Amino acid sequence: MVFVGVHGEWGRIDVTQADLGCGQDRESIYKTKPAAPLTCYECGWQLHLVHKTHNAYDLWFLRHANNAPHCQAKAVGEGMAHHLLKLDLAHHARAAGWSAEYEVAAPDGSWRADVMATSPDGSRRVALEAQMATIPVTDIEARTDRYQSDGVEVCWFTDRKTVRWLDNVPSVQIARPDDGGPVQVTAGPARFVPEWCEDRGNCGLCECEDCGAGVDGPLPCGGHGKWPMAKPFPLERFVAAICANTTRPHRLRAKGWGDDGKWRWITRAYFDLEEEQVQAEARRQQVIARKVQPERRRREAQRTAEQDHQAAINALLQRQQALTKPVVEFVYHEAGTYPQVAKHGTPDFAMGVPVYVNGALYAVICPVASRVSALRDRLAPLILFATTERERQRIATQARPGQRIEVIEVDLTTAVPVVPQQRDAGSLTTKQAVNRMMGLDRR
Repeated sequence: MVFVGVHGEWGRIDVTQADLGCGQDRESIYKTKPAAPLTCYECGWQLHLVHKTHNAYDLWFLRHANNAPHCQAKAVGEGMAHHLLKLDLAHHARAAGWSAEYEVAAPDGSWRADVMATSPDGSRRVALEAQMATIPVTDIEARTDRYQSDGVEVCWFTDRKTVRWLDNVPSVQIARPDDGGPVQVTAGPARFVPEWCEDRGNCGLCECEDCGAGVDGPLPCGGHGKWPMAKPFPLERFVAAICANTTRPHRLRAKGWGDDGKWRWITRAYFDLEEEQVQAEARRQQVIARKVQPERRRREAQRTAEQDHQAAINALLQRQQALTKPVVEFVYHEAGTYPQVAKHGTPDFAMGVPVYVNGALYAVICPVASRVSALRDRLAPLILFATTERERQRIATQARPGQRIEVIEVDLTTAVPVVPQQRDAGSLTTKQAVNRMMGLDRR
């Protein structure tokens, strides 16, 4: 069953209107012989006008003649519930002073509205969609976007008890009472119920982490309002409110109970109440940010310092590793015998790596300049090795005058990455060496 057809002489007709929307009457096309020249706007098949009563409804609709092909117009018109809801939506829009047409399609065919309601001045168009069948959320969102891109407002109506997409697009849930009373809107419209701490300057109701737990001092109240659904009310009143622009679809912003981000139909007064809470929460977050900013800066500085310190340690270990082989060759040519080199630097040698010849201390590889001054007397008889002239100068400023410091330049870009060594008896692991350099294991 469909409501709209094409008359061979009058053009488009709407059989829900007594004048067929073109100034004619239904009797002129009802059970006439020969049959009235009515065809489907979609498939071009012959249509017949049908008159029936259903409860309190006096129904006029068009039915495809026998053996009609499957077409979109026929498909969308199937189902009595769908049929009656479209009648109600059009009737209520017209009662509000708007015009309402069935099965209005976009010029490019990207959408087709069940009922297209248009304001008297033509400035607003609202697609009233009866969606009684199951539809994926992504599909209904895409259809909504196509309407909005063409400047058409839209509201989806469904009588299904479980609707996954109800929160994702501007929509309402309706119910038809068993006693034949007016159709009720049961979900979709909402009202905002504000709630504030008695002392708005000191919020004590919410202590969750997101609200600033751990921040010293009082925090202003950001509001604790909620968005409960409105109580059921007649569909006629809801459609009239849409036409009057006193209710609008709105994506909720106030945080609380998981409602934020959902679509609801609200009035301006409720928007203003929500706006007050949104602004209060923004001020609250600004206070939190100001209070935690110094601590964040301190932690960031500490983290940066630790990273820089670790980078310096890694660079030292890399230099020491890169110098080991050249130092062995240097000492061999000077002392005439191959030396023994420790695996790691130790605090006893300013974190440098000691080198032994025949069991006696002979040299230290890359001691840390800042630690040399405390050990200058012990290091004075030894050769200190550095990788650059700059490193030699840093060590020299802390060592005893006349300290022998040799520079052996190496290519650190090709050095093997430092791998922490396992602990041997009498030696330190890399972690222990790092802890000692940071002063974490000082006795």
